[in-house]
Amino acid sequence: MKKIKTTILSLIICQTLNAQSAEDGRYVSIYSGYSLLSSNLSGTGFNADLPQKGGPLYGFDLAYQSADTSALYILKYSSIHTEQSSPTGITPSKMRIDREDYSFIGSFTPWDSGALENLRLGIGYGFLQSAGTNTSPNNVLTKQRSQGALFLLSFNSKLPSDWSVLSELLIYLPHQVKESNQVTGYNPQFISTELKLVAEYIFTDNSILFGGVGYRSDQVSYNGSVSRGVTDGKDKRTLLSFPVGIKFGY
Repeated sequence: MKKIKTTILSLIICQTLNAQSAEDGRYVSIYSGYSLLSSNLSGTGFNADLPQKGGPLYGFDLAYQSADTSALYILKYSSIHTEQSSPTGITPSKMRIDREDYSFIGSFTPWDSGALENLRLGIGYGFLQSAGTNTSPNNVLTKQRSQGALFLLSFNSKLPSDWSVLSELLIYLPHQVKESNQVTGYNPQFISTELKLVAEYIFTDNSILFGGVGYRSDQVSYNGSVSRGVTDGKDKRTLLSFPVGIKFGY
């Protein structure tokens, strides 16, 4: 993963040397901000609840739009880290929580005129890893890795002057879910939804400033019990984020 990040960042630096308008759909987006993570494990037996706890957020997007069509392709990466107090009776008393998200999405505009000309439909593929410090006697947050299909619905609302607002709905339906250290159950059924609202401002001819808010819920339901101590468990992890960043055209 470190080699992938280094390669992508090198590509970002090279591409920004010959900058063009970010509005053309060819841009590099770099952002940071603040995030609040929480989780809840429910079922029969071991239950664990971690309230919202804040930490730093950072990430980048690399986007390319064809000059002849509305097709837009975006490679995304984001990372979040925070610390949390363990529930009563669990050791160690402090936990570090990490989350990394990789995705690639291609989208298009079904209509090129009218009220829905700024509506985009997209499909892609994502990799998500979420984990916490190993705890005993039960693992509050297993190391959870998943990968699968992404579906996107977005709309860009143009406002007076140089402002616009981007609204997005993302659905993640992984076909593969793996846990390590302790396993929750069998037949995992994973669904994730994310809502995002981002305000953008054209700062220069080839740069756009943006800031927004996003909410994501990842939920896995399991049958039976393995080694985590819960039967028919439901593991829900949520993220509330506040990113701020800049897009550079290339």
